[in-house]
Amino acid sequence: MSLGKYLGIGAGWFLAGPIGAIVGYYIGKNFFDGNNNNAQAYEISLLILSSLVIKSDGKIVDSELTFVRNFFVKTFGTHKANKYFKIFNRLNKESLESKLRPVCQQITANVNHASRLQIIHFLFGVSASDNHIDSSEIMLIKKISTYFNINSYDFESIKSMFLKNNNSSDISKWYKILEIDEHATTQDIKKAYRKMAMKFHPDKLQNVSLEIKKLAEEKFLAIKEAYDNIMKIKGK
Repeated sequence: MSLGKYLGIGAGWFLAGPIGAIVGYYIGKNFFDGNNNNAQAYEISLLILSSLVIKSDGKIVDSELTFVRNFFVKTFGTHKANKYFKIFNRLNKESLESKLRPVCQQITANVNHASRLQIIHFLFGVSASDNHIDSSEIMLIKKISTYFNINSYDFESIKSMFLKNNNSSDISKWYKILEIDEHATTQDIKKAYRKMAMKFHPDKLQNVSLEIKKLAEEKFLAIKEAYDNIMKIKGK
């Protein structure tokens, strides 16, 4: 049976289009039980994109999968992580590269901006789970970010939380998180902090689980930490 036969398999944005096709063909539409379907669909989207990211360097090693599974357990709890990791492994065996753009377009059309930002945060978390982010993973997440209509400043802000750069100081990292340069005035820093705190506040997320909101708090706290450290250096 072809993948295309599952297009438009039921009600709900996630059961139509490319995501609906992937759910129907590889996962099974009975995965959705009518409870928090939108939140589950959002998390299935995370698994689809995570599978593409982790395969972007052309290989998947067992150690990577162990780190990713641990990341899932930390994010979702053991029971939910076990279920999602089985789906993740199933998706890893499939060639879904051609679905990247349409999947992202479907998400962009149905998921709000704050929730799309959180997907980028999640994907970097998966990539960094083995304490290394391959350049191919960064490139793919950047492509996803572009499909999500996320600007380069927001992308760099999220990336700076995860990317270890021996040539960059913590001070530079803090400024990148706030999306300002190191010559910013105190007034500019305060303005940037208020803007970023509002943009990345967990309450901005819609139709996501409590686990995803909890994960979103990491970015929110990183923004506050960046602001506090910069202001401390400036003696304010």
